Amino acid sequence: MYVRQYCAKIDEAARNRMELIVPELVKRNGVTEQLKAENPTEWVQKMNNICSRAAETVYADLIFA
Repeated sequence: MYVRQYCAKIDEAARNRMELIVPELVKRNGVTEQLKAENPTEWVQKMNNICSRAAETVYADLIFA
């Protein structure tokens, strides 16, 4: 397998995992559209935290495994 093909597969797998993990973390942490409307700054902070946590999980599982 070529390096580009391998990297493309890893990239696709990582994106798919992020698409599964982020909504679950959003739900667990109570990050809602109401929060977004009432306090956009807090919403952005929480979303950034969630995305960082999800990325760490994906890196640990797929990239550094």
